[in-house]
Parts: sequence; C-alpha cells; structure tokens
Amino acid sequence: MGSVETVIDEECHAVFRRDGFASLPRLADDTELEWLRGVYDRLFSEHADFTTGDYFDIAARQDSDAPARLPQIVRPEKFAPELVESEHFKRCRAIAAQLLDIPEDELDFYGHAILKPPNYGAETPWHQDEGYMDPRWRRPGLSIWTPLDEATVDSGCLHYLPGGHLGPVLPHRHIDDDDRIRGLVTDAVDPAAGVPCPLAPGEAVVHDVRTPHYAGPNRTDQTRRAYVLVFMGAAEEVADPEPRPWLDKP
Repeated sequence: MGSVETVIDEECHAVFRRDGFASLPRLADDTELEWLRGVYDRLFSEHADFTTGDYFDIAARQDSDAPARLPQIVRPEKFAPELVESEHFKRCRAIAAQLLDIPEDELDFYGHAILKPPNYGAETPWHQDEGYMDPRWRRPGLSIWTPLDEATVDSGCLHYLPGGHLGPVLPHRHIDDDDRIRGLVTDAVDPAAGVPCPLAPGEAVVHDVRTPHYAGPNRTDQTRRAYVLVFMGAAEEVADPEPRPWLDKP
C-alpha cells in the first residue's frame, strides 16, 4: 500500500467538509484483507455473547430468541489488540488526524465490527452517530467504514444525506419505539435524497459523526462484514445542551 500522505488530498478534504462524507481509496490490500477477515471471524466465533455487554444486536431486543439480524462487537480491539498495531489502523488514524486537523496522539478511538448475515441481515435505519452521544458534550469526530466483503446496495452499503452534517442533531427514537432496542432511527430524513456509496472489499468511506446515514438490509447470499473505526477529539462542555429524550433512561 502507498503512504498515507498520498491517500488524502485537498479534494478529499473539500468533499468531506461540503458533504460530510467522502469515499477513500483502497485502504487494505489483499493480504491485509485476509488478515482482517481472520481476526473478524474469530471475534464473532469466540465473543458472540450477549452477557458480556460488548456484543449485541442493534436491531432487536437482546432477549429475543430469533437469530441476530444486525450483530456487532464494540471495541473489538479489547479482544484483539493486534488490530491497533496493524498498518490498516495506523493508516486510518493518520487519515482521521488529517481530516479533523487534530494530532494523532490526541485522538480517542474505538472500533465496531458490524455483521449483516446473508438474506436476513436487517437494515441500519437512518440516524446520526451524534444522536447516540451525550448532548452535554461536543466532540469532533468521524468514522472510517471499511467493508471486508463487497458492499452493494443489495448487500447493505452505506447511504448518506449530503450536507446533513451542517444542520442540527435530528430527533431520534428507538427502533420499533422500543427503548429495549439499542438502535436509533430518525424520521426527519427524506430517503430519496440519500446517496448510495457501494464499495469493493478494502475500499472505505469516511463520515462525520453528524452526517445522517443508512445501510439497507442484506438481500444477497453473501455475508457483509464491515470494520469501522471511530476517531474523536477532546470533549468540550456545552453551556446549554439541547434535550435528547431518546437517551433518557426509563
């Protein structure tokens, strides 16, 4: 793979600032992809346990007996610290530092391993990542989303609302209006305005924490594995935080 410096140019910066998301060149070559897939599959084989708090189905109640439709492992680096030592991670961190204009050593981060099973993997409804965040604090941040399998419209690639990051945090609610489901959805988005972003394995897309986005269900016979890295700057206290009642505990 080429140096990080050649990956991000001013055009990418401009697109990211304007639209709130930007496609990136391929960030993992074939060798890295095979390694990432091996780590990813081992994680889901060994740590798919609802009782740990690190594994959950974002689209359903955790007490459901049905097969998980949108399972994910949060902070997979907790179980596989080698992920943080990988060239892929270092490459993503350098890109995040450039786009956020924050030194690499000042960035906080965590990972997500998100799985969409073939044929029945659920949609990820329209939402903003910032909708999950405590409104008492504001943090600059972004996500770099790398599919380990082909991500098409049919398999559940991401869709974005261009420029949506320039507006407010939209009203959200829990999926199915059930606060026992962790996933959030906003109805304040016109789905027809969404722009799909299909990706080949190892390519990537980056989006701001406030950019509204969506990923459709997996209607294909192929699993759609995605590895996401979230990078954030220091938190700043908000003097007059807006209400986000969907975050209130019952």
